[in-house]
Amino acid sequence: MWLIFWPIFLYTCFAFDLRKESCTSDLKINNDDYRLAQTYDLGNKNPTDAHYDVYGNLFFVQNERKENGYTFNIYVLKNKSPTPENVPGLPEDASYSVASDKKNGKIYFATQNGIYVYDYKKQCAVPYAFTSNNIDMIFTDKDGNLYFTENDDGTQKLYLLDGKNKIPFKMLESLRELEIDDKNNFYYIKQDKLYLLKSTSVTPIWISNVTSSDMAQISFYKNTVFIANKNLGFLHENDTGRLKYVENTPTNVTTIAFDDTGDFALGRIGQIMKYQKTECPSYGNDANNYKSD
Repeated sequence: MWLIFWPIFLYTCFAFDLRKESCTSDLKINNDDYRLAQTYDLGNKNPTDAHYDVYGNLFFVQNERKENGYTFNIYVLKNKSPTPENVPGLPEDASYSVASDKKNGKIYFATQNGIYVYDYKKQCAVPYAFTSNNIDMIFTDKDGNLYFTENDDGTQKLYLLDGKNKIPFKMLESLRELEIDDKNNFYYIKQDKLYLLKSTSVTPIWISNVTSSDMAQISFYKNTVFIANKNLGFLHENDTGRLKYVENTPTNVTTIAFDDTGDFALGRIGQIMKYQKTECPSYGNDANNYKSD
């Protein structure tokens, strides 16, 4: 009888709901689990201003300190590629910012020689519009409109590109960082404070204080606003007050970008790290894995 029931006992044991060994979660944001999928070594270069295009390619700026100052070059980590590649056609050491136009499937670059756009057929950047030699940051809204900042005697001034004309936004000056969400709301950092200028308003709203840092980026996923600014902070849409910080993220975070699936890339000094969503059964407390400032 023992020999007859032994196989049945084994089968019954494996029928329990055990947590899969392949289900690993390195960090949790809201109710989403993420695992670190891959790390890319950048040496002594720092990644900033990262953006995914509609094809899953990651474009980002690499800055490097040299004897005569900082250099800024733009790289692309193509979908499923093992290493980042320099974007051909851009001014060497003077390419400062990236903008992803999801509506029209375009990538724009702000450089010392004006605005460039990525040519997917030629796999290189080509000139798009010349504004001035003082252009710094570049952005797009959900309708494909193009915005940029120019450095005017140390003051960052924001403009809308209208054909060959530029329309100033006088109320948005001296910006350290800016990003536009899918509702055309402007989120920006100014004097170590995070503000929101809604598309339906002319008065900005203070949201939170932020840590002073030379490198920072604002990004969005679902109804959450993320700030990569040494640590990875976030606030839910319409919240104000102290930032929450995602636990188990690396230190010295400089950039963050989400793709269309919710996976994201996180940049820190010398590295780009890609995180992927992972489906893990929930056990015990489902509280968000974050801490307050």
